[in-house]
Amino acid sequence: MRHRPRRARGFALALAVFIIVVLAAIGAYLLSASNTQIAASALDEQGARAYQAARAGLEWGAYQVLQAPGGAFATACAGASLGSPTSTTFSLPNISPSATVAFRATVTCGSPGSETEGGVTVRTYRLTSTGCNAASCPSGSPGANYAERQLQLTIAN
Repeated sequence: MRHRPRRARGFALALAVFIIVVLAAIGAYLLSASNTQIAASALDEQGARAYQAARAGLEWGAYQVLQAPGGAFATACAGASLGSPTSTTFSLPNISPSATVAFRATVTCGSPGSETEGGVTVRTYRLTSTGCNAASCPSGSPGANYAERQLQLTIAN
């Protein structure tokens, strides 16, 4: 009696399992990359909002110094040196319905002094505005979603 070789069986099953494992690994990688992109996009948006908060603080400070020189902030700013500046913090309203975090701006102002030019006294001010999404700017213990931007402006009146 002659022995017939048996046909190999089960190769298709091993190939199917291999393909399923590879596709699952690719799917897990794509899901991870997608989640990373979403988180990066959210942090980028928070950074843009922090920048706008800092800019709003600078504009507010410049207005106080140039247009309302007799006001409390401008008076305190004129008397503050660069080594010990005066500061104020205010919250900005949430204008976006999707925004869940309120942004704040801390405006710091100091004056290195004044100069007399042609009989006119010109005072220089240095404004620093920090915008952030924490209870105070800058935050002592920032979290994973903390965003902060700082802008400076030197002006004279």
